[in-house]
Order: sequence, then C-alpha cells, then structure tokens
Amino acid sequence: MFLFLVIAAFIFSGPALSQTADGSCVAAPELEVVHSNVVAVDTVADLYHAVNTVPEDTTIVIEPGRYQLEGPVSITTDNLTIRGLETLCNKVLLIGNGMDNENHNGVTSGFWIRAKNTTIANMTIGEIYNHPIQLNGNAYGPRIYNVRMFNAGQQFIKSNPKSRGKGVDNGVVEYSVMEYTDGPPETDHDGAGIGYTNGVDVHGGNGWLIRNNKFLNFHTPDDSDHLWNAAVLMWRGSRDTVTENNLFFNVDRAIAYGLTDWGGDHRGGVVRNNLVVMSPGLYSMTRRWKADAAILVWDSPGTVVLHNTVVTNGNTPFSIESRFDSEDVVFQNNLTDAPIVSSSGALKRMACKYSNLCDEFSQAFKDQNEIAAKAAWFVNPDTGDLRLHEKARRLVRPVRSHPDAKMDFTGRERQEEATPGAFQVP
Repeated sequence: MFLFLVIAAFIFSGPALSQTADGSCVAAPELEVVHSNVVAVDTVADLYHAVNTVPEDTTIVIEPGRYQLEGPVSITTDNLTIRGLETLCNKVLLIGNGMDNENHNGVTSGFWIRAKNTTIANMTIGEIYNHPIQLNGNAYGPRIYNVRMFNAGQQFIKSNPKSRGKGVDNGVVEYSVMEYTDGPPETDHDGAGIGYTNGVDVHGGNGWLIRNNKFLNFHTPDDSDHLWNAAVLMWRGSRDTVTENNLFFNVDRAIAYGLTDWGGDHRGGVVRNNLVVMSPGLYSMTRRWKADAAILVWDSPGTVVLHNTVVTNGNTPFSIESRFDSEDVVFQNNLTDAPIVSSSGALKRMACKYSNLCDEFSQAFKDQNEIAAKAAWFVNPDTGDLRLHEKARRLVRPVRSHPDAKMDFTGRERQEEATPGAFQVP
C-alpha cells in the first residue's frame, strides 16, 4: 500500500549521553525530514517496488513490523531516504535467512547501494549471509542512522573501492549498533575463510564520520581463519576519517586506520572519545601471545588519537600502537591500562611485546597519556561504563586539553586542564 504524504521538516537534536554493552538502540535525536515526497510501505513487496520506481528526492517510510527479505534491496536512484516510521531502531525488522545459512535464497546483502546520498535509518537489519549494508560504485555520501545490525556473515557495512585508493567518500555512520548475539560466523563465506568480519570496512574512502555507535562481540574463536578483525577498518587509501564517541565491547581490534605497509594505507583523521573494553580472560594464552593493540595507526601519517579510554584487562600487550613509520602521529590524553607504543622496527617491537622493554619507544607516550589505569577505577567495565569512580579520580594526573578534542563523550566542554580519557571529570 502506498500513501503519498507531505511532511514538514523538523529537527530535534541532542547528544547520546550513555552507551551500554547490550544490543539496545542508541538514544538518537529525531532525524530531519528533507523530502516533500514521502511514500509509506507495509509489505516487503511494496518496499522492493518503491525502491525500484520512486523518483529522486523521495523518502520511503516503512511501517512497523517484521519483513522477510527476498533478496538485496538494491538502490540505484540518487537522494533516497529509507527509514522506519518509528524513532526507535527496533520497530522495523528486515531479516535474512541466517548468517551461516548457505540456503540464503539470494539474501546475501540487506541493502546494496549504488547511488548517491542514500540514507538508511530507524530500523534493524539482521541474519544476513554477507553484508547488511553494501556500498559500490557511485555510492557517494551514504548515511546510516539509528540502525541496529546483527549477525552478519561478513562485514556489516562494506564499502568497496572503485579503483586503487578510490572508493566511496563522505559516509556517515551514527547512533547505530553492530553486534553478534551468539558469536561471529562459523562457516566459510564465499571462500573468504571463517571469521572474515568487520563492523565498518572502507576501501579508499575520504572524509567518513563514525560516531555514537556500539560495536559488540566481534571476537572470533582461536581456530578461525581470521583472528584480528578491526570493528572499524579504514584502509587501502582512505583518509581523514573521524571516529568518535563509540563503544567497542569485546572486539578483537577496535579501530584500525591503515593495516598494511601500503604507502599511505590511511592518512590523517582523528580517533577521539572512544570507549574500548575487553572482558578479563577474553583471549586465551595463545591469543594473548600473538596480540598487539586495540587501536592501530598503521601506515597512517598525520593521524591524531585523543582522549580515548581503553581497558584491555591483560588481553593485549598494548592499548594503542603505530607502525610502518607513520609520521606526525599524535597520541595524547588517552587513559589506558596497557602501553602505547610506536614500534616501527620488528625486532624492537618483539622486545617490547615479549620482554616488557617498552621504555625506549614509549616514554613520550607515557608523558602525554595515562597508561597505568586499573579496571577497578571505572564504574562498571562489564557493562561498558568507563566513567571514573570518584575515589579513583585523584589517582589520575590532569592533562592539558587538545584543540581537536574540545568536548568529552557526553558533550561536556573540556577545560584547559582536562581529565585523560573519554570523560571529563567535573
């Protein structure tokens, strides 16, 4: 059924003030209505028909309910918004046939976007064999807003390149949830190997903004083909990414700006006010021996990493690491329970990692960050609450604030003398 409506634009704004380590929706401001042409659908057939027939500059509103997908929702028309009617992410559910089900009946992606300025909002997408959201070709300026994605066979948001170092630019992912409810996939998808997954995986993208999201339970078993998947992976010529105010809970790696020595795998960008927490004993002893850090800056010159709180609980030897001679990298005002290192030489890195001889190339980071935090300092790491206990605040040395991190995780303005980590203590 189609209903043609004219709706006046309105905005309600405000920050999401808290994150919890569960799959509940993130508190999101109401999304602006930007199109005068609005089409409502209440069946999956109408959804496919609307996407294939409406003109540019249209909003498609999906009525609350559960929709069994019959294939990817393929978007080739520019300037479309597809959104749930309700403001919560869990009232509209687009469901595939199972992330590990080889009989997926063609539902290998939820949305397959090959158009400019597409917005996906206010819904849940889950049990997809490969990607809940896939971006290709001309998918400039996608916006993913207030979307819960669960149980993806590969990457949750996959942005493919058009050519070497060139991909989808100006993507925005905000107020969304990406999670595995009972662990990552257990089967090999299309020959990629078991455990081939990421939250946001962008090849050659410029100017992405990833903020106010939750990434939950990206931890693959020790016998998987892929052990070190970053929940946010920006690489292959990506640049100027901003990743801020996100919660990463029990992920094998949280954020990677660059991953290989590619000659500028990533350039520039900011990582700030993120919360990273790993449960005690998440890694086996073998896994710990092979681990590196939660936040990676590998072949990403000019990247700034500010005011993040990282609680590894002994699962990784480092909290934040640069590699491959990344130049002009700034690591400042982070609050962590493990060293922050720049380990461009393999032998030096091994000496630091396995013999705790890190002073030679971590002293500067010691001076600019607090790297001796304890899990007991925080309100409730088990739920992702990394605010400092009042009694622990006196143990944390104040730092000089940085102009690229004027606000804390809650939107509170930082003073000249600031608290390290994501939360500014009053």
